[in-house]
Amino acid sequence: MDTTKHGRPIAAGRAADAYCAECDAPMSGDEAALNYKLIDKKTTRFLCPLCLGKKMGETPEHLHKMITLFRKQGCTLFSPWKED
Repeated sequence: MDTTKHGRPIAAGRAADAYCAECDAPMSGDEAALNYKLIDKKTTRFLCPLCLGKKMGETPEHLHKMITLFRKQGCTLFSPWKED
């Protein structure tokens, strides 16, 4: 199993258990799903919005807006969208 710099599993079976491979930050399931959507559906090396944003030239805020957009569109990689 791949591990981060700190020995934590990069993906322990479920996306919600992911930690950033660069900075070791814990990640939500939707943040991990964004890696599947933007990088590769088979990835096991997840990046948090800050590190993914640096790699892609985007801000973490923009990436969170993308998560909301994908959820509203019904993408099954993300948690279901619920109107408030």
